[in-house]
Amino acid sequence: MKILYILKHNPWGIGGGCYACRSYLELFTEIYKDADFDVLICEEYTKDMKVTDFPNCKFIPVPPRNKFAQYLSPITHILHRHQQIGTKMLQQNPYDYCIFDHNSIAGSLVDLCKKRKVKTIVLNHNCELEYFRDNNSKLKNKLLLPSVRKNEKNAYLKCDYNIFLTEEDKEVFQQIYGTSKTHSIVGGCFLNRNETIEPNITPFNTENPRIVISGTIGNVQNLDGINYFLDKLYPTLPHNVQIIIAGKNPPAVLINRIKHYPNIQIIPNPKDILSIIRTCDIFLCPTRLGGGMKLRIMDGLRCCLPVLTHKVSARGYKAFERKGYLYQFENEQEFSNAFHQLIKFIIATPNLKKDMAIYNENITFEEKIKTFKVLFTSCTR
Repeated sequence: MKILYILKHNPWGIGGGCYACRSYLELFTEIYKDADFDVLICEEYTKDMKVTDFPNCKFIPVPPRNKFAQYLSPITHILHRHQQIGTKMLQQNPYDYCIFDHNSIAGSLVDLCKKRKVKTIVLNHNCELEYFRDNNSKLKNKLLLPSVRKNEKNAYLKCDYNIFLTEEDKEVFQQIYGTSKTHSIVGGCFLNRNETIEPNITPFNTENPRIVISGTIGNVQNLDGINYFLDKLYPTLPHNVQIIIAGKNPPAVLINRIKHYPNIQIIPNPKDILSIIRTCDIFLCPTRLGGGMKLRIMDGLRCCLPVLTHKVSARGYKAFERKGYLYQFENEQEFSNAFHQLIKFIIATPNLKKDMAIYNENITFEEKIKTFKVLFTSCTR
């Protein structure tokens, strides 16, 4: 078997998109471990590459598009750099599958795959229409949002397998684009191949609880969430609460703003974010923009911390909410109520971290492999 795998994200990078990209690259190279993979990857990511992680993969670096091609995107509807080399490889090789790391890539190549009788799999990291709209300027949206919609719809309706991270994303696609006659799979997210759940034995500090917010701070939706927390949610918290904000590329204006809060510490670009999260008691995700599964919440859950999250970011975590490990809110009053309920739950559940460690075993790589083998077996019958 021969497979073409086209990556948008860096599987060795930092951030939710990179994490999901690596998880699924590991999953498919394990499911089809006897296959040969040609993997198209942005050339700047090769500096992080560890080819020994994927022995059945041949990584092919792809340079950026020239400015002229980028300027033509609103006309060509091509939003990525892989079109030319992807087309060439599909025309020259008898691939069995083409796996797309993003629907923006799948949308412009799926028709060629169908013509070449290549089965297609697309990973929908989110509803790109929602994400793009919430994270870009009005001018960029006016120019490119129609192309985003066109590619996402084309991928959704024509790829043989659509993988969604959440049930909510699947429903949003159906509402926007109608019902696809192809296979739809809610795969969620899961730990990488060599990751394990390390039970968190640090006792909860219920007298002076520590809240942690993590993620790539510098992007639009995360920065909006942090400013929303500072403006609206922070004033509802008791004065004894300590807050840590840790993550990638915080802007200088935020760092300067945090200096005025005596009980908030910001840690820019930490080398080991999990070691910071493990010292805390509650994981907070105030992100209220965009769609998809907010994978930074996985950081809190894998460290066995209960989660407080805005409703928008609760997608994909219903199982944890049912167990009482995740509380969601939509406004300041709901946030305050959820915080106090969570503190009561922590006090009443002394073995909470141990219980969460056991429950988190359901998101291990080995468990997900078993699930996907069953799913793909049932889809191909």
